Amino acid sequence: MTRAARTAAALIAKEAIMSIKKILLGSGAAVALVAASAVAAIEFPDEAVTLISGVAPNWLTPLLPPPLPKAKPVKAAYWLDQNWRLDDRRWFHHAGQGTATFPIPYAWFVALEQPYLSLFRQPGLLRDPDYLQRFGFIPSPKTDASATDLRAAGFGWSSAPQPPEIKPSTSLAWEPAPNDDALPVGFARLAGAKDPISGAAQPDGVGLTCAACHTGHVEYQGVTLRIDGAGAVIDLDKLQSILVQSLLYARYAPGRFDRFATRVLGEGAGDADKTALKQKLEATIADIVAVAMKTGQITHDAGQKATGDGPGRLDALNRIGNQVFFTDLSRPNHPAPNGNFHATDAPVSFPHIWTAPWFLWAQYDSSIEHPLIRNVGEAMGVAAQLNLTGADGLYRSTVKVANVLWVEDLLRGPDPFGAAERPSFGGLAAPQWPQSLFPDDAAWKIDPQKVSRGRRLYAELCSGCHLGPIGDAEFDQAYPDKRFWTSKNWIPVRGGAEQILAPPQIPYQTVGTDEGRALVLKTREVDTPRPLDIAPQRDISERWSCGVDLSGAVSPSGRMPFSLALMATVDNVIRKWMDDNQIAPAVRAAAFGPLKNCPNTGADQPYYRTRPLNGIWATAPYLHNGSVPSLYWLLRPAAERPRKFCIGGGDFDPKTVGFATPEGGSKACTVGETLFEAVDRGGQPIAGNGIGGHSFENGEAKPGAGVIGRALTDAERFDLIEYLKTL
Repeated sequence: MTRAARTAAALIAKEAIMSIKKILLGSGAAVALVAASAVAAIEFPDEAVTLISGVAPNWLTPLLPPPLPKAKPVKAAYWLDQNWRLDDRRWFHHAGQGTATFPIPYAWFVALEQPYLSLFRQPGLLRDPDYLQRFGFIPSPKTDASATDLRAAGFGWSSAPQPPEIKPSTSLAWEPAPNDDALPVGFARLAGAKDPISGAAQPDGVGLTCAACHTGHVEYQGVTLRIDGAGAVIDLDKLQSILVQSLLYARYAPGRFDRFATRVLGEGAGDADKTALKQKLEATIADIVAVAMKTGQITHDAGQKATGDGPGRLDALNRIGNQVFFTDLSRPNHPAPNGNFHATDAPVSFPHIWTAPWFLWAQYDSSIEHPLIRNVGEAMGVAAQLNLTGADGLYRSTVKVANVLWVEDLLRGPDPFGAAERPSFGGLAAPQWPQSLFPDDAAWKIDPQKVSRGRRLYAELCSGCHLGPIGDAEFDQAYPDKRFWTSKNWIPVRGGAEQILAPPQIPYQTVGTDEGRALVLKTREVDTPRPLDIAPQRDISERWSCGVDLSGAVSPSGRMPFSLALMATVDNVIRKWMDDNQIAPAVRAAAFGPLKNCPNTGADQPYYRTRPLNGIWATAPYLHNGSVPSLYWLLRPAAERPRKFCIGGGDFDPKTVGFATPEGGSKACTVGETLFEAVDRGGQPIAGNGIGGHSFENGEAKPGAGVIGRALTDAERFDLIEYLKTL
């Protein structure tokens, strides 16, 4: 577009916005919708929507495409070295779990246009890498990309020497993970899957992989650092909203359907095929709208209110429950009980997953011991298709169990107590502070004197919960009783020779951080219809030799704790896959391994599980719910922390390690950023967004409720931060 055209568009947008404000303040609702669409249609949709949203009625806001952060120019991109072979890394990025996260065929997803009209140009495609990058997704090359392409500025793949190959734990083969359409990291094509209920062939689907939520990036002055295993900064809420609007535009916006049909059906498609496609499109839109209206009414009637997730956060646990025990359980003429749906009000940051396969309890809330149960449950939560009808094929699914096992093997690596002279992790390694990438920038340089002082503070204040550092020989020599690689931290795995790490579990009242996630499995219940035949005493306690009495866990109506229902359901899905694929007993035993699918009987009250702090610099914002913008603010007393800050667009701050946030918090976010808020406009706490706990204050060394250590001076805070950078 020429400069003159842009100027004209800006003037049109300005006048249209003024007109819409007048309309919205009046009574012309229908005209307001048309006018709002017109403004969103101009060349500046994000700015227009931001202005409109401030005056729009509640019913209009969902019809406006949410504003997105501006695409940032990339001067250079680097994938940090984390002990993975390049082929393994690329496979992990697109290894399908058998999910159909987005409720449309793959062919539709790659054919949809962005939900904006334009006076001057044809809209781009929804799948355009530059567009999806604005939702926080990381661009990924096509399967057949050359070595030169991989090392280009936009992709940043390294040519570093290859680490040793990681061996699989079973004989099950992984499936190829092609990326023929250059979709971002975390997208996979679900090809050749049959409907688990009818057995009929179905169109290829599109779903999210493990990498979608567990591959992060850090932005700094045009340089992007890409980190496997870090929490993603994707905004799934916005993407899902945009997807629905793209479907609406494909059906109803002038000229859109013909272009959409040509991409889906090909140039020579006849009128009958186009009519059928149009009917399917209309039916899909109607289904999505109907589900949204029903679930909205359910939570309204129950007095529940969802908490916005925003970039890098998701209430994964409640979403899994909603997907499995509401969506998957619903079928024609037999809808799932309304009480099985719950508002998503306990969002958490996507956890970083290096080292995690060696934890006895890997969840934030110490809730699941068995890694295969944990990971297949996650795949079910992002919409692997599932048969819960009670008909033939009960518990059949599209879950790719073999791929799930391979992902865990890549993350886990060999036994750290193997033949090496010193124990060390050999799977996915934590990212190292990348000061060598910024040699002329003082903010990235490590100060050895600060590190030395910070080491002493870590021993005093951090090691009791987070254990000693994993690879600091100086720490081990100075504080031998606090070393990480000691028997007090590692326990035998169910009588075997292998050991597993048992990080401390701390009652949520003691650590004082937001209680939302800790209480989900404590308080949520679901109805399990009789055809599912779930009996916790038989399916969990007896099958897994847990030694726990669960006979009274089920009410006469079939209502039971969500935690037990999920544990049994996931186990049944895995066993059904093994039966259908005729997996030999020895391979089954290797796949399940020595760990058990038992309740955490050591947690007599809700707990949060701590973890080692290796790579902690790359995991902002902090606390399990992502409520603290930087390490600096985490080390300030809880009452002093910002109650609001912007996420989704800001640069990383290497001094405070996180997102730079002024005293009192951010006052305004740039267009497309999301404002995190701990309290609403009335001053009431927002569920799941608590910023309290894990506090250093009062000059007391003795922890209290939410106070875990003495107050620090600013100099001490920066000394400790400097040390944490080195872990």
